[in-house]
Parts: sequence; structure tokens; C-alpha cells
Amino acid sequence: MENETMDRKIEKTTGWRVAFTKKALPYWGGALFLALVLWLVFRDDSSTLRVDGQTLTIGNVTEGEFNDYIRISGQVQPMTTIQISPLEGGVVEEIIREEGSQVKKGDEILRMSNENLDLQILNSEAELAEKENLLRNTMISMEQEKLSVRQEKLQLQMEVRRNKRAYEQQKALYDEKLIAREEWLKAEEDYLLSLDKLELVKNKEIQDSLYRT
Repeated sequence: MENETMDRKIEKTTGWRVAFTKKALPYWGGALFLALVLWLVFRDDSSTLRVDGQTLTIGNVTEGEFNDYIRISGQVQPMTTIQISPLEGGVVEEIIREEGSQVKKGDEILRMSNENLDLQILNSEAELAEKENLLRNTMISMEQEKLSVRQEKLQLQMEVRRNKRAYEQQKALYDEKLIAREEWLKAEEDYLLSLDKLELVKNKEIQDSLYRT
């Protein structure tokens, strides 16, 4: 039995069966690699889009400027930046000119409120009104004083004239020995006193005029 098995004749594979033997596997691998390389080299990567012919517009080819716009967000830096610092701080109530707006001298940029400053302004206005009232009262008093001095001056001028006439009359009577010397001296004293009073009023009038100016 053993000799019969070992002496069996092995038949050689022929025909199309040779392509499926183990010896043919390297050839199959080489053929597949070559096919893959050829497919990669000669494949068509272009795509096809079907559109309606009525929606297409065909025109002549011209040479010109092609403007392409891109939507992009950014920040434009100004050529000149000016910082404004207010003399008084406060709360911003309203922004009238936004950042980047064109302004000129005198334009209002924003409105601010400051309660302390408002209170100071009110106090200053009240103090100013009080001073104006005081000045007005002073002017009225000075005008009244001016009128009073003028009236006193007129009265003294009239008194001087009367005392002068009385003095002259008393002097004439005294010269004729018709009255006593005491009466003539009294008339003279009254006349001189009225002159002194008139001089004082005139000086006061001059001083008041200097104060008013």
C-alpha cells in the first residue's frame, strides 16, 4: 500500500487552469497594479453640470477691468486721533456724534450731566441774583441820596439868601442906631452859619458824584 501511494504519477496542470495556480498570483498582482496606475493617469476629473439653455446669456468676449468684491469685516484706522478731556466729569446723557463722524469747530459731540456742577451753577446764579439785587438797592439809595442832597442844597441856598437880606437889613438899622448890636450880630451869625452849611452840602455832593463814578 505504501509503495503504491508513493509511486502515483502527478499530473501536470495545463490550459486555463494554469492562470489560477499559486505560481500565477504574482502575475495577477502585477496586472492589477498596472491597471491601477493606468486608471490614475488617464482618469477624467472633470464634472458635468446640466443647465437650462434658456437661463444662459451668451455675449462677446471683451477686455476690461473686472471688479471683484469680497465681504469682510474689519476696522479702519484713522489718520489722526484726537482725545478730548472735559474740564468737568459727569454722566453721558446723549451721544450726538458717533465715532468716525466728521465734525467741525463748534459742533456738539455729546451731552453730559453733573449734579454737583448743576448745584454749583444754581448757587452761583442765586448769589449773582443777590448781588444784582444789592447793587440795584445801592443804586437806588445813591440816587435817593443824590436827590436829598440836591433838595438840601436848594433849601440852604434859599436860606442863605434870606439870611443875607436879614443881615444887610440889620446892619443898616444898626448903623443908624435903630437896633441893638446884639440883634445885628445874631443876623450876621445866622448868615455865616447858612453859608457854612451850604459849603458842606456842596462838598458832600462832590464826594457822592465821585463814588458813583
